[in-house]
Amino acid sequence: MGKPAIRILWAEDNVGDILLIKEAFRQAGLKYRLKVVNDGVEAMDFLLRRGRFSRSRRPDLVILDLNMPKKSGREIIDDMKNDPSLNNIPLVVLTSSTRDQNVLDGFDRGRSLYIVKPASFSALVDLAGKIQDFLLSLAGPEHNSRTLSE
Repeated sequence: MGKPAIRILWAEDNVGDILLIKEAFRQAGLKYRLKVVNDGVEAMDFLLRRGRFSRSRRPDLVILDLNMPKKSGREIIDDMKNDPSLNNIPLVVLTSSTRDQNVLDGFDRGRSLYIVKPASFSALVDLAGKIQDFLLSLAGPEHNSRTLSE
C-alpha cells in the first residue's frame, strides 16, 4: 500500500518560499500533506485545534519561520516547549540566518532541526531530502540536534 504521507504544518508568510518548497518537496519525492498558515496565531490555533482548525489532525512535523506576523516563531517555539501535548512534535526552524540557533534551547534537541534557507533551488531540493531523513531518523535510537545549511 505504501508509506502514508507526512502531515506537515508550515508557518510561513512568504508566498514565494511556499511555492519553492512545495516544488522542492515534489522533486525530492517527499510524500506529504502540507497545511500552510500565514501567521503565528493561526499556527497555534492549528496546533491546539481551535476555531476553524478544530477538526485538524496533529501534524507529524512543524516547519516554522522565525519572523512571523501576529505571533513570532520564537513565541510559537516557547508555547510548544511548554505544552506537553505539543512538545514532542518534531520541529524544523527554517530561517535566513545562523544567528538564532539558540531559539531551540530547551526544546527536545533530538526532535528539532535548525536550517538556514538555501540560496539555490537545487540546494532546496536537497534540503527537502534532509528533512525526510530527519523524520526517518526519529524512529532510530539516537536523536541529535542538528544545524543544516547549504
